[in-house]
Amino acid sequence: MTAQAMAPAGVPQKIEHILERFHETHRAEVPVLVAQARALAAGGVVPELADHLELMGEALEEHMFKEEMRLFPMMEQGGGTLIGLLLDDLEREHRAHELAIARLEELLQALPATPEAAALAAGCNKFVADLHQHVAAEDEDLFLLFGAREQRAAGRVVQA
Repeated sequence: MTAQAMAPAGVPQKIEHILERFHETHRAEVPVLVAQARALAAGGVVPELADHLELMGEALEEHMFKEEMRLFPMMEQGGGTLIGLLLDDLEREHRAHELAIARLEELLQALPATPEAAALAAGCNKFVADLHQHVAAEDEDLFLLFGAREQRAAGRVVQA
């Protein structure tokens, strides 16, 4: 791609939606969930849950930072020679998020039937639903504007 390349139609709007709807939401909600889990852990309730949520939050923050500082600006400029490698890396991280979600769901099953645990479980379930929507908005929409995974693997990034 040349420096004069144009972003596919709708890219800035899709990025703005992802930033506002998902990145800002995750940054606001994950610390609250970690604090709730830490409060329960202080009482001996599923101590691993707080640690797992904190690790998920850290991994998600690193992932979102890559998107915000590298991927999204590159997309808004129409792509680039390394976009395929970056997209492949971020898609691998999406798969890692799925594994982390599976472990989170296992840990949530161990919560007792208390109002505090129910509030934490509800918040975690919302976070999981949001994260699934976030990944889908990227993998099944935004990222496809810069070529399907199979095309990138073959070195043929397709621009809309």
